[in-house]
Amino acid sequence: MTVDALKAVDTNEAPPSEAEEGLTVDPHVWLDPARYEEVVRTVADALSESDPANESTYDANAHAYIAKIAALDDDFRAGLADCQRTTIVTSHEAFAYLAESYGLTEVGITGLSPEAEPSAQRLAELKDLVEKEGITTIFAEELVSPKVAETLADEAGITVEVLDPLESLTDEQVAAGEDYVSVMRENLAILR
Repeated sequence: MTVDALKAVDTNEAPPSEAEEGLTVDPHVWLDPARYEEVVRTVADALSESDPANESTYDANAHAYIAKIAALDDDFRAGLADCQRTTIVTSHEAFAYLAESYGLTEVGITGLSPEAEPSAQRLAELKDLVEKEGITTIFAEELVSPKVAETLADEAGITVEVLDPLESLTDEQVAAGEDYVSVMRENLAILR
């Protein structure tokens, strides 16, 4: 059984510049708790359909987990409701769904592909944006080299913080009890 999480939620089209990477939609739906709730529901429904004898277990587990995600969503709504700045500059455009759901605007140094390199013109535009909007932090992420973000931050005289896209959760972190909800709460604290 395969579940296509991107069919479980409303998605944003990838910009035409991402076509060479094979991207037609922004795949980062899990970084928006509200969308992630829908993914959990879809997976639970698929498991129940595939294994009807255990439907009540899948349903109960999904409801319990969705309650945790709903509380996280409430915390994001409250925590980001009165931000002084609503534009976030990220190393690449992984957090667009999160930004969209909580009244933020994401501006990526690069597009959806974290391996892309920005042009000098793009970096100059971003430096101007940072200065114009009083942005104090560039957000890098766990799996992407922070060098470009650090360069931009150094030129603009601001700091770099790291957001976790959850793709880098190690076995040790999982064993220590870290999970989607705990990592997203850390992301919220960093964004605030």
